[in-house]
Formats: sequence, C-alpha cells, structure tokens
Amino acid sequence: MLKLGDFIFSVDTAAYQDLQRSTARNWAKINRIGKRAAHQDLGPGDDSITLPGVIYPTYKGGLGQIDKMREMQGKGEPLMLVDGLGNVHDKWVIVTLTEKDDAFFRDGVAQKQEFTLKIERFEE
Repeated sequence: MLKLGDFIFSVDTAAYQDLQRSTARNWAKINRIGKRAAHQDLGPGDDSITLPGVIYPTYKGGLGQIDKMREMQGKGEPLMLVDGLGNVHDKWVIVTLTEKDDAFFRDGVAQKQEFTLKIERFEE
C-alpha cells in the first residue's frame, strides 16, 4: 500500500505493479590541463518515483480513479507520500500521468486501465 495525498494505491484500488525510484546528485565537472576533470559536489539532484499500475474497474474501486489522480495533478499542489509501514516520505508532486484503456465492454467502458504515474520530491 502507498498513499499519495488522499489517494491510496492498493489491490482494492489502483494497484501499482512495481515502484521505480531514481535519486540523483548534482556534480560539476571542472576541466584541468593535463589531468582528468575534477568533480565538485553541488548538492542533491532530482528524486523521482515511477509507479506503473493497473485498475480493473469492475473488480473494486470502479471507474474514475485515474480521473481522481488527474484532478490531484491539476491542483498543482505538493502531496504527502506515506508507505504501507506508515513511514512519511515528505511532499511530492505529480509530474506526469499516462493512461491506457483496454478490453472494452460493448458500451465502450474499459475492463482494464493501465497507468503510469511519475512523481518528484517537492522542495521549497
């Protein structure tokens, strides 16, 4: 389980298939004559998490879950991230949200929705 703002990712709602985290450090290269470039630490870089997942609207949670994620993104506000153990991971922002609908009923409603959510750590 993972909670981003008021949205809970779980088997009963939008289940993420894996969690990919990328943490960077900013380094400047300083060229030197006759030597390899030196490196200077400029501090922390980007910290991002990518959550690819799937929703089966007829199972639990229903349609509208991706719309709720998109609504959260549209507000442009940082969201608190909490893992299933209750660890708070500070505030994050939704950078991108992609959606793919598949396996449609006769009325055009998707039986399966895939999503990929990319969030980045918020710094003031």
